[in-house]
Amino acid sequence: MTVREGTVDSGGVKLHYLDWGGDGPPLILLHATGFLARLWQPIAEQLTERFRIVAYDQRGHGDSDNPPDGYTFEQFADDLDAVIRGLELDRAGGARDAASIVAAGHSSGASTIAVHAAHYPGVITRATLIEPILPDKNMWRNAPANANERAEQARKRRAVWTSTNEMFESFRSRSPFDTWREDVLRIYIEEGTRARPDGQVELKCPPHLEAKYYEAVREADFMPLLAKVQIPLLLVWGQHNELQKRMGYAISQALKYAVSFTMPGTTHFPPQEQPDEIAELLKRDSIFIPSLAQASSS
Repeated sequence: MTVREGTVDSGGVKLHYLDWGGDGPPLILLHATGFLARLWQPIAEQLTERFRIVAYDQRGHGDSDNPPDGYTFEQFADDLDAVIRGLELDRAGGARDAASIVAAGHSSGASTIAVHAAHYPGVITRATLIEPILPDKNMWRNAPANANERAEQARKRRAVWTSTNEMFESFRSRSPFDTWREDVLRIYIEEGTRARPDGQVELKCPPHLEAKYYEAVREADFMPLLAKVQIPLLLVWGQHNELQKRMGYAISQALKYAVSFTMPGTTHFPPQEQPDEIAELLKRDSIFIPSLAQASSS
């Protein structure tokens, strides 16, 4: 399948996108921290008869620019809007047609979609949030001011490998990659690295920039924003992950038009573990009927 790619400008930062084309309304796919747009490929290829599929590399990821700053969820939401405007996804035949835009995001990508919906009401009109990271800021109240374990882990991540084969063999049996479908893991390794002059390969997402995304989660105050999200949402949770238990109830209560679904046999990584099942979920508008009914009666 031919994929068109290019860049759009977001305040001087070039964001790299992939456009699989397709029939129907635009569906924007937004990856998790440390990942990249190409990781959606096994899902995107199954959806082009239903949607026009677009995914992009968030700043600091993939083939997008790596600016030294701008790593806040407000800026991530602005980046998403820049992609929508830059590709004219909110227009049909020159006239605004925002009613057709759909989005799906994973982890911090899902968080970005929620923040965008709060800041840019009426642009995206329904979305699927897969394992969204939207903690109540109060959960950090008793933690040390400098406690950000995930950010520190990211900074220490190995960034350079002798080859993609070495990287694959190392990751294949290592959590969290050991539960991923093999073809998806190969995409992550082959497309998420670049060749170095010394013949080795390095991650396209530098560890110090990945860490900034975890720090952005710590700094964000999501709950007041979630009350402003007025679109139908499907929340997808992994069965074998504690995230739903820790923050799922608060998120569901804060989002007025949300319904939840737990995907059997998955962890925090349903798109990488069960991409076919995620594609089927995104095809089925019927999953949104309960929240659409609520929206139409309010």
